[in-house]
Order: sequence, then structure tokens, then C-alpha cells
Amino acid sequence: MPNDQEDQAAGLLRPDGSAGLSGDGNGDGVKDSQQAAVASTRDLTLVAGSRDGKLIPDSNARITELVRSDAPANLPKGMEMPIGLTSFKVSLAEGRSTESFSLYADPALGANGYWVKDSTGTWVNLASEPYGGKVASEGGRTRLDFQIQDGGEYDADGQVNGSISAPGAVAKMPLSIVGQASDAHSFGFWY
Repeated sequence: MPNDQEDQAAGLLRPDGSAGLSGDGNGDGVKDSQQAAVASTRDLTLVAGSRDGKLIPDSNARITELVRSDAPANLPKGMEMPIGLTSFKVSLAEGRSTESFSLYADPALGANGYWVKDSTGTWVNLASEPYGGKVASEGGRTRLDFQIQDGGEYDADGQVNGSISAPGAVAKMPLSIVGQASDAHSFGFWY
């Protein structure tokens, strides 16, 4: 990532509500441009080797790519991808097979997950409890926490090679009890 672009990233708000360090998208007090495992664009910050948005000591993960592209035309009914696809590549520390990630986004996007396609082409939310993830609010931002296994179903290259590629999206989709989009709603609640 170009340092000047990362240095323009919004910092997390401090606990007292004051503005955080500009260019510190995960609020750890260190500019993202100085950390190989943290990358920011104007409105997103990705942390690889993350525990609740902060770097796990000695994780040694390195983000080698963070790219945004247009949303696909054939989204499921009700899915909104306001900033399109967010793809990334991460080199893992030797001996690691699964990596944890945190992705910070503007809460105005209304995102309820980091969505990727599974092997059947169905969009799934890795930042949801069934997939070991969660959605949290931190410092005035939405934080999406999720894990991806090297060579696993959500690693786009499908190979155990010390690198994870993930084409996914910060998106929102109304959920029913079983996690599928629903056409039926009543009084603003989805069933």
C-alpha cells in the first residue's frame, strides 16, 4: 500500500471521543504504513494476525495486497455491497495454517459481515458466529473479525502455500433465522 494513502486513513476515536492518530486505522498507536500486517485504504483498514483488531505479538503475517473492485452484478436479493469487493493477499508466518483478520469499516455502510462465496457459490458471512467470527463496534468504526485457513474453502488459491487470498466484500444482507435472505418482513423485522 502506498504510505501516503495509508497515512490518510481515519484513525479510531479514542475512548474519550477525541480523534485518534491519523493513519492508524486499527487504533494501536502505530501508523499502519509502519506495520506489514496492517493495511489501509481511505475507508477500510485490514489487520492480519489480529485479535480483536490488534496485532497478535509475533504473528509475522504480511499483507501483500489490498484491492477494491466493483461489486458483481449478480448479487443475491437484498445484499448490498456499498464499496464493492475487497480482496486481499496475506503471507503467513511459517508454521501457521489459519490466520485471524479484522477489517474496520465506516458504520454508515451498515455492514453486517465480511461475505465470501463458498464452494457452491453461496455468499457466506465469515464475520458471523457459525464461522467463528463476529461483528463489533470500536472507536467509531465497525470491526469485522474472521478467520481463513490456508488452502481451505475460503482461500481463493485453494493451496496450502503460506499465503491466503480472499476475494470478499464488506456488505450487508438481511438475515432470517437460518441465515438466508428472506422475502417476508413485518414491521421492519426480517423472518
